Amino acid sequence: MRLHKVQPEMKVVIIDLHSTKGIFVNKKHLDVREVGVTGTITGPVPGHGGDVWWIKHDETSTVGAYVYDEFREVKDK
Repeated sequence: MRLHKVQPEMKVVIIDLHSTKGIFVNKKHLDVREVGVTGTITGPVPGHGGDVWWIKHDETSTVGAYVYDEFREVKDK
């Protein structure tokens, strides 16, 4: 996804996972990262220049930290 299009409250699906090296958040937010999960962006992760975003997973309500190119928007049908 293009960084300038990422916005809070956007519905997304995780399409890829990259290295988490350089993402400085609690390990619990990295351990829940998973391809294929859908969720809602809740906001940017502080200290990461807008590249890393909090995503609340739909099924589990856990929150993962994802880089903007690891997800894409899910459009309502």
